[in-house]
Amino acid sequence: MAKKHFMIYYSKGSGTYVVTEPRPWARENQNLFPGYTFQPNNHPTTDEIEKWLINNRNFQRVVSNSFVSLIVNFDPNLVLNQQTSHAGIYFTPCKHL
Repeated sequence: MAKKHFMIYYSKGSGTYVVTEPRPWARENQNLFPGYTFQPNNHPTTDEIEKWLINNRNFQRVVSNSFVSLIVNFDPNLVLNQQTSHAGIYFTPCKHL
């Protein structure tokens, strides 16, 4: 079974958390990966995308095993780029009493 890769980040201005996968996020943000055309067999690997997010946008790897990889960034001021991804599942945070 192939490892599943996920990323969670806080969407600035909307008050929601986004859960998505690195490769679809990169496809929506191709300008951040100028060496790739995103045509079949010409896209960054999931590991390359995760490494870029960790090195350039302060994501942290919180889970990494043979089944799943999860990177997160909950910074409320996070700006991923001009065209922030909207692909994914959104969660509105709730306050605990």
